[in-house]
Amino acid sequence: MSVSDHENRSVDEKLFRLLVASLKDCSIFLIDPNGFILSWNEGAENIKGYKSHEVIGKHISIFYRSDDVQKQLLRHNLNQALKNGLYECEGWRVRKNGSAFWANVVFTTLYNDNGHLIGFAKVTRDITERKKIEEKKAAINAELERRVKVNTEKIIANELRFRKLIENSYDGITLFDGTLKVFYRSMSCERIIGWGDKDTTGNAVDIVHPEDVERVKLFFDYLLTKPGHAYKITNRVRHKKGYYLWIESAFTNMLHDVNISAIVCNFKDVTKARNAEEEREKMTADLVQRNKDLEQFTYIVSHNLRAPVANIIGLSNLLRSANSNDIENKEILNALSASVHNMDKVIIDLNNILQVNSEVNDKIEIVSLPILLEEIQMSINNIITKNNVNINYDFGTISSLLSLKSYLYSIFQNLIVNSIKYRQTDIQPVINISSKLSETNIYIYISDNGKGIDLVKHGVHLFGLYKRFDWSVEGKGMGLFMVKMQVERLGGNITVKSELNKGTTFTLTFPLTLLPPPGIEN
Repeated sequence: MSVSDHENRSVDEKLFRLLVASLKDCSIFLIDPNGFILSWNEGAENIKGYKSHEVIGKHISIFYRSDDVQKQLLRHNLNQALKNGLYECEGWRVRKNGSAFWANVVFTTLYNDNGHLIGFAKVTRDITERKKIEEKKAAINAELERRVKVNTEKIIANELRFRKLIENSYDGITLFDGTLKVFYRSMSCERIIGWGDKDTTGNAVDIVHPEDVERVKLFFDYLLTKPGHAYKITNRVRHKKGYYLWIESAFTNMLHDVNISAIVCNFKDVTKARNAEEEREKMTADLVQRNKDLEQFTYIVSHNLRAPVANIIGLSNLLRSANSNDIENKEILNALSASVHNMDKVIIDLNNILQVNSEVNDKIEIVSLPILLEEIQMSINNIITKNNVNINYDFGTISSLLSLKSYLYSIFQNLIVNSIKYRQTDIQPVINISSKLSETNIYIYISDNGKGIDLVKHGVHLFGLYKRFDWSVEGKGMGLFMVKMQVERLGGNITVKSELNKGTTFTLTFPLTLLPPPGIEN
């Protein structure tokens, strides 16, 4: 080698050493073939924490964790560098203070001019932050993959559950496209109408009874304009075997939902219920007609009876005048007159019952209950005053009912008069009237502190016609019978609770339909 070449090489080495020494974020140093440290730069000091005099001559195993040393990781790295000339790896390394960092390490084999191995150049960079970011990304990706897997499993499970629910639903489920063509039928469809999932050709209207087709078409025209809403229709469809049956269907237009994109139909067979309803309507119409015929016949009989009864009364009065001195005949005539008068009362009662049971001409109106009670008290004021009766009423939020005023008037008057008649003689009669509203009914309570009723003995016949449980009290046994008929004609019912010598409570139960619409004043 010439002097000039030697001088140039010396300059290059000085520049290289200067460059290596100036790198502060990269550890670059030399080790001999056995792994002992020969040089140290400022970057190595910054990364690993050792001063040059603390590490030169030391073995590089001080930078490895004990488990890595035991696994001969260092020897493996050097062997790979010897084999390939250069070897890059990553792993945990240890600083002087014992803390670990994730390092990117490059080993490069060094030879002299004669080709003999003189050691290795070792370049180390601290990539802990990058490692943390990568690990965080990996963790995020792993979590995302886990969630995707879980959600996918849930979707699959839900789909299977949904399919099983559909397939095992007792109701039939059919799916239609926008042209009303069937593209799915559940298993129950075949059980109900004979048509199964294999019979998915054709239009929804194809199996509808000819008399129902126009109505069904109008229904579908409306349904297609109302996405997301469910509507019901009952019509006849043709069974696969050819006969017709009634089905009740609930259609929901879900064509707008990309996950469904169908008109969903749930239906069930209501043929038996429909036939039973028609039979009930037929029987009801027949009973109504028979009842009207019976009422007309009874009215004619009672009307025609009153004329001869009036004649008998007149003739008995004439006979009594003509035989005024005949005591025996007078007693007979008096007995005859009393019997005829009783017959006349029975005929009048029969007419009253017929008026209650026949078609009502009175109009439905909003009836103020407090005002109604005031009117009743005024009409029976002499009875109330004579017996020193204390009547209290508080209807709470139920201030009025949408009903027949004449019926309500009769019901309350009969029950109030009944309580006064069956009072206890040794205490002041008290009648309390109150009400309660539930989610399904209106309850009105009429309570008194009267004699009470032996319900075990008289309960069965309490509301019967001419059934009386206390003959010491004047009456005909019609009041409670009339009350029961009128309450039932208003759609309600009446019950009673009573205890001897402690009083009685009648409970009137009416449907909520008797409540006036909100905002309408009496």
